[in-house]
Amino acid sequence: MNDNTQSESTTETVTVTVTDIVSETPTEKVVASNSIVDMDSAKRSLLLRMSNTRFEQGELRQAVDGYLNVIEQYPNSEESKTAQAQLLIIAQRYEQEGTLRLSLDVFERLEQMLATE
Repeated sequence: MNDNTQSESTTETVTVTVTDIVSETPTEKVVASNSIVDMDSAKRSLLLRMSNTRFEQGELRQAVDGYLNVIEQYPNSEESKTAQAQLLIIAQRYEQEGTLRLSLDVFERLEQMLATE
């Protein structure tokens, strides 16, 4: 006799809060299928990728806002350093295009953001 039943496996997702050893701040982790996803890292990466996409599409003002958001939310991260570099590139592009006021605005906003760290 041939039994055609299939066993179903279910994956339970559990959200836990742990303390990051380096920064000693609570970090939300999602445990699923025996793996751990660092939600903080995933969000930082996503915000940076979204800003990069805006930059690549020529939506510089939206990219600036996104990069500043990364810097504000994650000031000591690698993504923040990348965002800072991208803002300098945008300021340089504005300067090359002759929109000096926009270039200066990017510098001022970046300077203000870094002063609050």
